Amino acid sequence: MNSLVHTTSSTTLSPPRRSRGVGWSSVATGVALIIVGEKPYFPASFSLLILLTTLVLYLGMIPVARWIANGAAARDLGDGARVARAAEVIGITGVLVAAATAALALPRWLPAVPAQVLDTSSLGVIGLWLLLANALALRLRLFNRALAVLGALSGLSWLLAAVIMWAELAAGNLGTLIPTLEAIRMIGGYLAELFYLLWVLWLGIWLLVRKR
Repeated sequence: MNSLVHTTSSTTLSPPRRSRGVGWSSVATGVALIIVGEKPYFPASFSLLILLTTLVLYLGMIPVARWIANGAAARDLGDGARVARAAEVIGITGVLVAAATAALALPRWLPAVPAQVLDTSSLGVIGLWLLLANALALRLRLFNRALAVLGALSGLSWLLAAVIMWAELAAGNLGTLIPTLEAIRMIGGYLAELFYLLWVLWLGIWLLVRKR
C-alpha cells in the first residue's frame, strides 16, 4: 500500500511547472499577509496598494486549493476525492467572498460593521477549507506531516474566531463573557495568521525547491 502511494505521488501529483506556479502563488500570499498585517502603519494614501495586496493574499490561495484538491483526488478516487472537491469549493467560495468584501469596503460601499462580519465569516470558511484540506493531506501524505498539522491549526484558529463571532451575534448580550470571548477571538485570529504564514511559506518553498 505504501509503495503504491509513493508511486502515485511521483507520477500523478502535479507536474513540475504547475508545482512551481503554485509555489510562487503560496509565497506571494504569504508575503501579502505580512504587508496587510502592517496596514495600521501605512498612511491613507496607500489604501489602493493595501487593497491590491489584500487581493493577492486571498486570490493567491486559489491555486493552492486547486493543487491540494487535485493531489488528493489523484491518490484517493473514492470518498477522499469527493471530500477534496468539496473542500476546494468551500475554500474558493471563502476566498471570493473575502476578496469581494475587501474591494467593497475600500470605497465605503460596504459599511464597517457588515464588512467586519463578512470578513470574519469568510475567514471562517477559509479556515474550514484549511482544516479539511490539511486533514486530507495528512492522511494521504501529500506533503510533510508537520506542514499538514500547521495548516490544520491555522484553519482551526480561523474557524474558531468565526464561530465565536457568530455565537456573540446570535446570543446577544453575554455580559461578563464578552471580554473573554473577544480575547479568545483575537488570540485565535493572531494564531491563525501566524500558522497560515508559516504554512504557506513552507509549502511554497517546498514546491519551488522540489525536483519532482
